[in-house]
Amino acid sequence: MSQWKQIQQLEIRLLEHVDYLYDDNFPMDIRQGLAGWIEAQDWDSAANDESMATVLFSNLLSQLERVRSQEQNFLQRHNMKIIQQQLQVKYTSTPAIMARVISTCLREERRILASACMQEQGPLEKSLQSSVQFERQKNMDNRVGIIRGSVQMMDQAVKCIEDMQDDFDFRYKTLQSRETTDKNSEMMKQEVTRLQEMLNRLDFKRKEILSKMDVVIKEIDDLMTSQLSPELQDWKRRQQIAAIGGPLLTGLDQLQSWFTLTAQSLFQIKRQLDKLGELVVKVTYESDPIPLQKPQMEERVKYLVYHLIKSSFVVEKQPCMPTHPQKPLIVKTGVQFTTKVRLLVKLPEVDYQLKVKTTFDKDLPPGRVSRQFFILTNNTKVMDIEDYSNGCLSVEFRHLQLKEKKYINGTKGNEGLLSVTEELHSLSFEACFTVQGLTIDLETCSLPLVVISNVSQLPGGWASVMWYNLLTDEPRNMAFFGNPPRATWSQLSEVLSWQFSTFAGRGLNKEQLSMLGEKLLGQHASCSDYAVSWSKFCKENILGKPFSFWMWLDSILELIKKHLLPVWNENYIMGFVSKEMERTLLKDKEQGTFLLRFSESHLGGITFTWVENENGDMRLNSVEPYTKNRLSALPFADIIRDYKVISDRVVPENPLKFLYPNIPKDDAFGRLYNSQPSKVHPYIPSILIPISELRSNVSTSSPVSCQSPEPPMTPGEFDMLNKQLCFSMETKIRRKMAQWQELLKLDSAHQGHVRQVYEGKIPLEIRHHLCLPIESQDWDSAAVDENKACTCFRALLLDLDEQWNRSVQENNILGGPNFSGMKDFLLKYQPMNLAVILSECLKEEMRILASAREAKHCGSPTMEQNWRMLEHKINKLQKQTSEVKQEIKSLEGLYENLGFIQKNWQSRVEERVGLPQSKAAVEEECCQQTLIITQTKQLVLQQVGNILNQVEQTIVTLVDVELTEWKRRQQKACIGSPVDTSLDHLEKMFTAVAEVLVQIPKQLQKLQDLIGKYNSTDSSNLTGQMAEIESFSLSLLKKLLSNALVVEKQPVMTSLPQRPLIIKTGVRFAVSVRFLANLTEFIQNSSLKVTPSFDKDVEEAKTLKGFRQFYFDSNDYKFMDVHPAGGGLEAEFGHMLLKERKGKGKGSQETKVVDQPAGKRKRNQSEEDQLHLTVLEELHIIKFVMVFRHPGLECDIETSSLPLVVTSSTSQIPAAWASVMWYNMLSNGEQRDLSLFLTPPSLTWEQLSQVLSWQFLSAGQLELNNDQLSMLRDKFVDNPDGLVHWKDFSKCDKNESSAWFWIDGILDLIKKHLADIWRDGSIMGFVTRTKTKELLKEKPNGTFLLRFSESIKDGAITFSWVEHSNGGTHVHAVAPYIKQELSVNSLPDIIYNYSLKAQKNTNRNPLLYLYPDIHKDTAFRRYCSGSETTAPKNSKHGYVPKNFIPVSENPTPPPSPTRELEMMDTDSDQDTSMERQKVIKELFPDLLLPDYPGVCTPSLQFTFVDPQSFA
Repeated sequence: MSQWKQIQQLEIRLLEHVDYLYDDNFPMDIRQGLAGWIEAQDWDSAANDESMATVLFSNLLSQLERVRSQEQNFLQRHNMKIIQQQLQVKYTSTPAIMARVISTCLREERRILASACMQEQGPLEKSLQSSVQFERQKNMDNRVGIIRGSVQMMDQAVKCIEDMQDDFDFRYKTLQSRETTDKNSEMMKQEVTRLQEMLNRLDFKRKEILSKMDVVIKEIDDLMTSQLSPELQDWKRRQQIAAIGGPLLTGLDQLQSWFTLTAQSLFQIKRQLDKLGELVVKVTYESDPIPLQKPQMEERVKYLVYHLIKSSFVVEKQPCMPTHPQKPLIVKTGVQFTTKVRLLVKLPEVDYQLKVKTTFDKDLPPGRVSRQFFILTNNTKVMDIEDYSNGCLSVEFRHLQLKEKKYINGTKGNEGLLSVTEELHSLSFEACFTVQGLTIDLETCSLPLVVISNVSQLPGGWASVMWYNLLTDEPRNMAFFGNPPRATWSQLSEVLSWQFSTFAGRGLNKEQLSMLGEKLLGQHASCSDYAVSWSKFCKENILGKPFSFWMWLDSILELIKKHLLPVWNENYIMGFVSKEMERTLLKDKEQGTFLLRFSESHLGGITFTWVENENGDMRLNSVEPYTKNRLSALPFADIIRDYKVISDRVVPENPLKFLYPNIPKDDAFGRLYNSQPSKVHPYIPSILIPISELRSNVSTSSPVSCQSPEPPMTPGEFDMLNKQLCFSMETKIRRKMAQWQELLKLDSAHQGHVRQVYEGKIPLEIRHHLCLPIESQDWDSAAVDENKACTCFRALLLDLDEQWNRSVQENNILGGPNFSGMKDFLLKYQPMNLAVILSECLKEEMRILASAREAKHCGSPTMEQNWRMLEHKINKLQKQTSEVKQEIKSLEGLYENLGFIQKNWQSRVEERVGLPQSKAAVEEECCQQTLIITQTKQLVLQQVGNILNQVEQTIVTLVDVELTEWKRRQQKACIGSPVDTSLDHLEKMFTAVAEVLVQIPKQLQKLQDLIGKYNSTDSSNLTGQMAEIESFSLSLLKKLLSNALVVEKQPVMTSLPQRPLIIKTGVRFAVSVRFLANLTEFIQNSSLKVTPSFDKDVEEAKTLKGFRQFYFDSNDYKFMDVHPAGGGLEAEFGHMLLKERKGKGKGSQETKVVDQPAGKRKRNQSEEDQLHLTVLEELHIIKFVMVFRHPGLECDIETSSLPLVVTSSTSQIPAAWASVMWYNMLSNGEQRDLSLFLTPPSLTWEQLSQVLSWQFLSAGQLELNNDQLSMLRDKFVDNPDGLVHWKDFSKCDKNESSAWFWIDGILDLIKKHLADIWRDGSIMGFVTRTKTKELLKEKPNGTFLLRFSESIKDGAITFSWVEHSNGGTHVHAVAPYIKQELSVNSLPDIIYNYSLKAQKNTNRNPLLYLYPDIHKDTAFRRYCSGSETTAPKNSKHGYVPKNFIPVSENPTPPPSPTRELEMMDTDSDQDTSMERQKVIKELFPDLLLPDYPGVCTPSLQFTFVDPQSFA
């Protein structure tokens, strides 16, 4: 069973510890998705091998990409993509850090599994994980926060004092400047009195702020003494425990936060005191409290700062050899080791050129140790900020090496007191810290080290490390082993179990520890408090054995780690069993039952004992122990499978049948067998099997190669089957999730739209896992009904609780969603607010689905493929850049090795007397190393040149293709197209390329530093070459960045969000720009200030007569900042406002001419005048300029908005929108032709129809179908060339206007009153007379359709229905309903309650079926506020309730079909007739004029009707 499977079967208490391990550094999603692959890699080795870590990191990304591409779940795929991007950013340059993180997580998992096997925690682990500790940390957070708040408030108080003092100083100096004769006046006396009062208040405020400062300083002092220092000591103690295999060490980041916040508070108080000192210089007086108290306070602050920063210098990673990562604090001479120190105070004022020097055994008293050592390699490095962490200041020494000092007189000093593994040494670190005028000498040291000179001393050294760190928390007790204290068995047994969980993956259980206790303590084993001496544990031999207890146990650990790990982790090895216990366990078992145990007589041996029944007698047989020599030739599982016993020439047989207690052998070990025989050579294979003779109990073993039976189901197969089973169970539920399932099937572009819909509103995780209850509720009603909203809200929470309970029952907490987080998020909302959001989001989802269906016919299938190819190319560039970085690192190692050889070869030759060829060999080796270094440098420069050539090609593709295509898509999106305009993908590519270009000069500088440091002979040749490369790199970066500034959100007024690029003077609008090169380095190193300007450098403003000029109401500029929701680098201008600049160049008459629309111009105007632009044809732009500064590069980066139209009246908006649509259909997104409308090109009907369809999609979430577009074509196209001309599209005369303004009226009607039924497809809309008759004539009575009126240009709708009577078929239409009428009664209510009044005053509704055959109730009932059959409600205040009911007179059918009028023409005639009657009535109000009947039946609107009369 895999480790992750075992983890998932743990109880909830332990799973919470597992959950604590995983965060953004190593998300649990990766651990879950790649469990098998992760556990198969050697992360321990990779953590100390940069090249191996790089390979594993690359493989990890490939595995993650493979899993993501196979993932069908949109949400999971989205999350994996984000995780993959985060990993690339975090670990591309430091893959070894990633390996270390994963190694630590796996090790801690094994420890947790071990603790589960022990069934209870030991005393040490309990003490480290007590609830008191969590409460203490919570209290600490609260206290630090209160102090920070108090210091911030004191800042305000100091500013207040400064203002008061300035006021006093001004009045006082004014008083001083007056004439001497005025000084005795009454006004002067009043002023003096007023000044005295001000001085008294100032004195009070000064005393008050000093008192507050004193309180806060005391609070900080107490915090440091009573809490901060103990927390630091507690962390150091936990570091000791973690070093010997204990729980995972955490909390340093939390400590850094406390230290940093405390330091910030102290420095802020110091600045406040300095400010008070400045105030005293300006104004002071007798008994001024500041000069009296300030010096003492400053001294106390300095004292606290000194001790805080001095204690913040810690060893984060104790010295450790890369070859033995799980045994820190042991160093072998001549072998490199690593260590890391960290400063817990993170301040922007800190001088980051902080040099740290290491010293070995500093200030060690003479005679304390027999051996003395010195650091052979470079022992000084500069602290740096870690990119992958939270920005802490640290330095890691990776290549430290010790060498023993040689003594001339041949003696080492005080020998014989302690063994070499009991001698303790230390590594000291020193630095000089300077900040704000304070200089602090920092010093810290490692935990005591053991220095060995031979690998055989490693077990003894590790015993010393364990014993020391188990029993003392003193950091430098070098005399510890002069009189080592005793350890209780409860302490020691816990540490021993940690060794097995760390090295072997599974700790020891109670029974195993009990047997070990018996072996070590004998009769005292049952006493957990029995004290074990150091000598008995490590130095004294076991009775009758030539080795000590620890040597025996350490050899078993080594055996498990190298040869028995799979068997041990499956819990098949009982291990520590005495022979008496063995007999007790096996005596009642059937023949062939066996158990595995470790040998007590051999170092590092394992044996098995089995039951044999012979003639009714039970006998136990044990094989001679297998040691590491034998197990290196044949796997232990194969030995068990092939083991044979021969006795008295009987045919050999395998006596091993059942693993204790009763597991069939093959079931237990089957999947561990080596089932693949060797096929290297075409020979007949021979099989060597282990055989024993019972008389001698001798076993021989040889390599075996034979087929094993088919293994049981693997974890991967089990996972697959489990998913299939889960899928089948969930299928019934998912069938109901129609809308969400459709969204999951969309392409990435439309799914990106879905993500944008929910961004900043509701997490996609909630939408995904609660799709069933979300889609089953009526959120539209809930958005206006609080009770309904509460009901729907409770339904969500109930479903969430049910899913959580199910995951608990299925023991799937880790693998399941974060239900508690989802619930916490939902509870932040008021039910009605949540209902409004969900209602809007669900409607937007429907719009996206509609656009996706349309996009299937016009989308580009190659776009995503091109993106993937480009992304692959950029990833390759990043990988190559990382390889260059690794090459330079390896070059540093080569230089160090060469320096080491050149420095030490003479002493080494002297040691090898009689080898004269040594010097020649050293010289040859130095030449070889020098050649390799030279070749490596040339290779690096060649790689860099190749990278830059590829980058150049990539930039061309990004700028000329991808960015241009995005700008074109943005143009279409502005005029309603549902295309994807997300910039995330482009930003990722721009950022990645920019990062490559930024890294190149850095790596070249490192290379230059290396060459200068080691005085390379070829430096002059390489310097010129590197300068050219760097110059080329900067030029590419400039080209990339000059195109990286884009307008993400085009100018738009908040009142017209669906019609951007129209600005009305005096009305605020918003626009945002985005910088696609989103590197943190750019933000930190420069202030990216963006300044907008209107019509900057626009030639049309100078050349066109009457061209209006505008300016911004205020000098508005913004600084680029990271957007909190999306993470993009943006500057959002949310409150921009335009005003017109009145100039002399525009005469009044000229203004009148150019302000007229095209259709209103006089026919006798000259051709020159006709070329003038109307105000709605003038195009303007907003230009944005950003000053960019980076080392070696400074430039102005510009971008501009799409051309926009400026209006001065709301009535101009339809015509302005026509200009915006026309321009953006014709323009390619790059050229800014602001004079396009001087000679505007024509559009084809295919182009225009697409734009018109998009307008209906924006207004009503449903595009036009082919039939509707066909009818509209006749409205717009009236010429043989099939083109639509601008003058025809935009004309607006008094008696005639273009079809566009009619369409715009309909769009407004849909948006305000008909959105729901338009979205449902209930409105046929654009239908010709002939088509209407064809559609309805064969339909049953009462079949009706909805269409828009052509006679009312502001937008109106009517319905036509069919009636079969008197042997004929008649089609009737009601008088169109306009916006004013629909604002009183909704169209569904009108249709549902519409009545015809017959001659006998009977009423009936002629509307029964919506075309083609949809019952009226089905189509409209859900949108109605009531119906005609609703029982009357109780009267309120004595009144009978009323409602608006549409009623018409029953039409009289025409006598013959020839008198039927055309439907479309009737609308026009009716409209003309009504207007004529209106004029006549205005002229002759005293005449009673009859109404003229027609086919169109006028509805009697706005008549108050008693609902009971229609019951």
